[in-house]
Amino acid sequence: MAPCKSPFATCTPSMPFRFWLWIVESNRSPLRAFKRKGLVIRAKKGAGDMDDKSVTCEKLFLLVGSNPLPNFLATLMLKPKSVHFFYTPETERVKNTLMDTIKHKCGLGAFGETCIEDATHAAKVRTAFGAIPREAHLHYTGGTKIMAAHARMAFREAGGTDDQASYLDERKGVLRFDHGREIHLEKASLNLTMNDVLKLHGIEPIHENGRFPSKRLRVAAEKILEMLLKERERVLNLFKIAELKFSDAKKQPRSIKDFGLDLSISQVPENDWNERTYKRWCKFLRSGWLEIWCGSLVRNVAQESQVVISLDCRRSGGRQFEIDVALVRGFRLYVISCTTDERIERCKSKIFEVAMRARQMGGDLARSALVCLMHEADSKGPFVDQLRSDVADIWDAPNTPRVFALDELKEWAGIDGPKNTRSLQEWLDS
Repeated sequence: MAPCKSPFATCTPSMPFRFWLWIVESNRSPLRAFKRKGLVIRAKKGAGDMDDKSVTCEKLFLLVGSNPLPNFLATLMLKPKSVHFFYTPETERVKNTLMDTIKHKCGLGAFGETCIEDATHAAKVRTAFGAIPREAHLHYTGGTKIMAAHARMAFREAGGTDDQASYLDERKGVLRFDHGREIHLEKASLNLTMNDVLKLHGIEPIHENGRFPSKRLRVAAEKILEMLLKERERVLNLFKIAELKFSDAKKQPRSIKDFGLDLSISQVPENDWNERTYKRWCKFLRSGWLEIWCGSLVRNVAQESQVVISLDCRRSGGRQFEIDVALVRGFRLYVISCTTDERIERCKSKIFEVAMRARQMGGDLARSALVCLMHEADSKGPFVDQLRSDVADIWDAPNTPRVFALDELKEWAGIDGPKNTRSLQEWLDS
């Protein structure tokens, strides 16, 4: 067998899809000059290596899959003058939101589109790529494996070269070109925002919440956390009050000072509260305070102003959900779920939910975490260790969800010593 010339180190039957794609492309061309019609590589002033060079293209071909973010990032990096979408009936809505977001973000108005009726039909995929302009660049991260493989082969047969084809390695955060070159996303100025991510997925905020909370609420959140970490049982009783119906709570209001707190309210409920005000405060006392405290801390540690907290959203299909804490750093989406529930079953449900939500919105580039108050144990060991073990068994990826429990909160708040947010910083840098 001839020596393997693939960029992969070994040749085995179990190699991943990208290696299989290299095998089926039997007529690999040699590396071409970096500067050619339709693909221009420009070095930044003082650049010392290839990763510091920017790439642009005239016409960008995108294969549309279920997650539009990789295609959007590729568009931001390649800065095309026009974009052509190859999609299926199942991904038409994704194509529409992707096109609309690119239009508003990049100011592009030149678009083309081709619908492939059956993405599993090799002949139909190849037919869709029958006529390809010489200046086109194919980015094939999206779509099914069959769609990507046959689109890549058809692109080659139409004259497309290796320096005109790329895909996004989400796990390593790298835009890879088929001639072996790569560009790290962290070195690109993408200016990705939370609004971009929401818009790409057809998600709309229901209310004007998600904004950074007032100083009054941030101070209240800090006081509740401090008292919780010092006199846990006393504050847990406050959470129970928030579970009462408004009619029952009005019969016997509880003084906030009974729980060792000094807040802007004196009792729950106040005499002039209506049911709506009561529910809003109950939400804050149950878990809203933890979301606000966590979001404020993340904002300080990450030195980011675009942190959303308690954002109620609705998908285009009508389903409603809430994002506790989220931010975008560079090209990554970070999503945090917060809960004051200490039951391991509930915490497990919350971490699976936030991990799925983060992956739906940010793909393998996304990071997710759970912030909770777990600290107890049973015969199997500490609950938090059990939860972390369950998560590690299921996720075999660099974006395994993190679990931050009561011990981490004490470190972050500096209860038993100086404040130490290193674990949070490491997660935000991952």
